[in-house]
Amino acid sequence: TWLSTVSSSAFHSLLDRYGEVEIKRQQIIWDLCETERAFVRRLQTFVRLFICPLRMKDSVTWLTGVPPEVARLFDWLEDIINLHAQISSALRAIVSEQYPIVMRVAGRVRGFVSRLEVHQPYVVRLESTTLLIKRLSGESGSDFGEFIRIQQEQDECLGWSVEAFLVEPVNRLVDYPMHFKVR
Repeated sequence: TWLSTVSSSAFHSLLDRYGEVEIKRQQIIWDLCETERAFVRRLQTFVRLFICPLRMKDSVTWLTGVPPEVARLFDWLEDIINLHAQISSALRAIVSEQYPIVMRVAGRVRGFVSRLEVHQPYVVRLESTTLLIKRLSGESGSDFGEFIRIQQEQDECLGWSVEAFLVEPVNRLVDYPMHFKVR
């Protein structure tokens, strides 16, 4: 929690100076920063395990056998991850520049709002492509399906299925309003 980052005496001084509402606001900003960082890390794991091995070495060209629908979805996912990595970096910079009390966050974050449209094609194709991946994963004769089954067993997946990873961008979008809701 944000409280764990400040000493007890600093907390009481900040509480006296800014009040309880501001302390809650700081916790919300800290939560937003930490959840964004965790989201990016989780999906970077997905890229390492499921995307990079399916591409030609040092290229964005997909190996033969990767279904075109999956390749497109994975390309869109990388665009989403890149955007969220920038958001995470901006949030971390804001927090480190203004620590311990972040007074201005909206101005820097507002610039990312219109760029969230990068999620649109991904969200539209997510369900059908996820069903395709699930079907291929169940087929014993599918090399792609076998790859997915093998990779899902990697310790780095922490028990997450491909489907769980792929729905994360949608979950992240749904999570944003909860961070900004007045409490």
